[in-house]
Amino acid sequence: MPAREDGLDLVRALLAMALSGLPLSPRKIEDALGIGHGTLPRLLDGRMDLKLYHLLPLCAVLKIHPADLLQRGLPNWEATRRIDDWLPPDHRQTAQAPALSAEILEAIRTTVREEISRAGLTPGGERETTGRRR
Repeated sequence: MPAREDGLDLVRALLAMALSGLPLSPRKIEDALGIGHGTLPRLLDGRMDLKLYHLLPLCAVLKIHPADLLQRGLPNWEATRRIDDWLPPDHRQTAQAPALSAEILEAIRTTVREEISRAGLTPGGERETTGRRR
């Protein structure tokens, strides 16, 4: 039977590569997934439908988030909307700023300290007097 034309070829290939990196035999992986022996190769080569109820346990075995797999496995998926576009306002996620690295945060702190010092401000918020009058 030829491979499926369902657009999941890259997802299957990524899963196959990742699962081969586990220190488990295919039989042990199948046992962990609760699927019959011989099923894993058929899921990964497209002879069997790869369904959500397969993907979630596979991601759990790999200890990855399903979104990670789907974003890498479906890179050209065209989406003009996000799920929040369809949800009522009280169920939408608030926009989150991207996390900054420790190095960037320290650079920001240093710059702010330098500017405060250059402006002549003290930690209490008052300006230091230089003895000059305007």
